[in-house]
Amino acid sequence: MKKGLFSIPVHNKDSSIYDVTNEVINQVVNADKWGLNEAFFGEHITDKHEKITSSLLMVSALSKLTQNIRLGTLTTNLNFYKPAIVASLISMADNLTEGRLMLGIGSGANMSDIEAIGFEDKNNHALTLEIEGILQNLLTNDNLIDIQTENFKVSTKKFGNEELGLGYFNHLYRNRTNLDILMPALNENSYNVKLCAKNKWSIVISNFCSEKIIENHIENYIKHSPLSQDDAFKKIKLSKIIFANKLKDKGEELVYSDKSPFMQVTDIIFKKLKKYNKHQCFGKNISSSYEAGKQIILYGHPEEITNKIKSKYEKLSSIIYITVPLTKNKDFDNSLEIFSKDVSL
Repeated sequence: MKKGLFSIPVHNKDSSIYDVTNEVINQVVNADKWGLNEAFFGEHITDKHEKITSSLLMVSALSKLTQNIRLGTLTTNLNFYKPAIVASLISMADNLTEGRLMLGIGSGANMSDIEAIGFEDKNNHALTLEIEGILQNLLTNDNLIDIQTENFKVSTKKFGNEELGLGYFNHLYRNRTNLDILMPALNENSYNVKLCAKNKWSIVISNFCSEKIIENHIENYIKHSPLSQDDAFKKIKLSKIIFANKLKDKGEELVYSDKSPFMQVTDIIFKKLKKYNKHQCFGKNISSSYEAGKQIILYGHPEEITNKIKSKYEKLSSIIYITVPLTKNKDFDNSLEIFSKDVSL
């Protein structure tokens, strides 16, 4: 099992995007030095709490600041782009990272983002899958393009010129064809899980999922995947809010306290999901962020966390640490480093 981190990130509304992105960059640079295998970035365009507006830009920004860690988007909302534009951006990012890009795709989780682009009346999920199919062609085609689908036309036939090199799309790094496609999994019996299983794509189980729903996602992926069970497990990633600490008998008191950044993140996300009646992922009859935190936060000494993860999730591809805002309290702020160095998977 590999270890990674996911910078959604969730900060106070008055945090500046400059400070937030710098904090994320520093966390990922350190994670690379500490030996973590992968890093993911969220993406919302109209959210004061979640300020990263382009996960592909974050991947590109970190491409030359890191050496080994794979860099992923969670998610690039394909329906927000023209297919030709997003194909060129994906190719650029993959070449900058020298093939370390993992492409998480989605269609926009925030309805305010959907409203902002004027797509409230669109089937955004279908558009995303339609564009994904076009991308597969654009990123591997050596010829001039002439693609027509239900909603999109991508053509370079009219003005393309072989002698001048016009009308040709760049490929992935060294023409690779093994780009990882991922989708997030949230509520029970997720359509994304079944879709990814059938397509041999990966899933990232949300850190907001109760144990019961985590089990549901794993079972459904295995059930619908044409892969062997061992290979199917390798396509499942689990993100978790984790408080790794070396404190004696203070971990539980701190993690659920008013000053806990882990509870602050949980509180903000719980309120958002409850507003739009999507909070069932935390478990049945969960009515407060405190109850939600009790369901989803994993805390303890490195050995405890190691044992808890191995006892339930050892066959999965990776466990992904959810980053939280820095607090200037080393008990909280050392958690990522302790997870990276002392949790042995």
